[in-house]
Amino acid sequence: MKRNEYTGWKEVFSFSFRQGIKQKSFKASVALMCILILVIVPVSAWLKQGDQDQMKATEVSSLTVYDDTGLGIDYSHALEGERYESLQVLQAAAEGFEAHVEALESARDNHEMVVRITYEEAGYFNLAFVKAAAADLKDKDCDQLSQDFKTFFQDARIRVVDVDQEELAFINQPVETRVEHTTQEGEIAPREEGEGISMTEYYVLLGGIVVVMMIINMSGSQIALSIVTEKSTKVVEYLMINVRPMALIVGKILAALASVVVQFAACAVSYLLAVGISGRLFGTALESQEQALGVWELFSHINGGTLLIAAAMILVGVLFFSIVAGLSGASVSKMDEMAEGLKIYQMLVIVGSYVGIFLCIVQMMGNVSDVVINICCIFPLSAPFVMPVNLLMGKVGVVTGLIGLAAVAVCTAALFSFTARVYESMIFYNGKVLKLKDILQIAKNRREAASENMLKEGAGHE
Repeated sequence: MKRNEYTGWKEVFSFSFRQGIKQKSFKASVALMCILILVIVPVSAWLKQGDQDQMKATEVSSLTVYDDTGLGIDYSHALEGERYESLQVLQAAAEGFEAHVEALESARDNHEMVVRITYEEAGYFNLAFVKAAAADLKDKDCDQLSQDFKTFFQDARIRVVDVDQEELAFINQPVETRVEHTTQEGEIAPREEGEGISMTEYYVLLGGIVVVMMIINMSGSQIALSIVTEKSTKVVEYLMINVRPMALIVGKILAALASVVVQFAACAVSYLLAVGISGRLFGTALESQEQALGVWELFSHINGGTLLIAAAMILVGVLFFSIVAGLSGASVSKMDEMAEGLKIYQMLVIVGSYVGIFLCIVQMMGNVSDVVINICCIFPLSAPFVMPVNLLMGKVGVVTGLIGLAAVAVCTAALFSFTARVYESMIFYNGKVLKLKDILQIAKNRREAASENMLKEGAGHE
């Protein structure tokens, strides 16, 4: 490709970027994402604070226990800890339960609770908790108290039958079940025990895939939409007077990437503001910092080399899919045919991202080998989604990262060379949506024409 083929890409980049960020759809989408972030983060913090209410001190002033089982359990230490420091646990004769309940119902602003423990003929213990209907007690608070008391009773009823701590620990051992496979000889077949990743690692891997997918989708969609719009409005014919086709697509790809950076920067600023607002309103800033430190521990071993390889992989992957989006947009002549023209591009993005999501799931389950992970990090369609975060988390080595980067770079260069042969013919094409076989035929015709021209030039020199 001659150097003058790219002359004018800077002008295309400047024009496309300015026009893109001026569009109402761009401004509306950025504003919508920022507003959603500013709303969702504080609301999530508020809901989470509601879940943490169960850790606060209980509002129940006293709990009276009516034990009708005859087990002889001492309930004075039934509920302990900071949550129940102000709670008084009393024990009374079982006959007084009904009278106490009637007294609760007639009283106002009563923060008492009573519990009656009986052994039913069906063979189970029944714990009936009662509070006054007019009592200003939260249901979550009462439910948490009931659950904690039930846990104490489960352990206490075992201890009263002369079971020591060692025997109690043995009884409370967790039960694990698993299915074993046998060989033809009737012996248990050996199986590979895989250690799955933690939930934090799973969410980080999944988040990395989602971020890369968003970048690719946003940049690719903007490139395709810009090309189709210019073709349908005949603007591209004026652009081609002073700008070569390759300069056009290069400028548009870089402009789309720049606009995506602007969108993500706006979202990042909105997120920081939302975290600050949540910290002011609900005091969750410290907790968010602790969570961030926990995530950062996963990347504690990264260095400049691995970070550079991961960033290069994302960039090359975006270029690869952006070129595909540009070709898909050039194959369409009308706006209403855009969805059909982008099928190939969307299918490639879906295949790559779904491979990454499936890999995350099997990594969490521990049913995947390092060979499979390495293959997914090298396969050109899935490598941009999978390799960067796996490399930064140390799930794959630097050598695998370099091989994956080289594989995607080679595919991008080959696709770019292919685009150089067919893009000029496609950008001027008007008609039905070009299929893949049509694009390949255009490339074949261009190659044959170039070969004929070289032969003619050689014969002319002779």
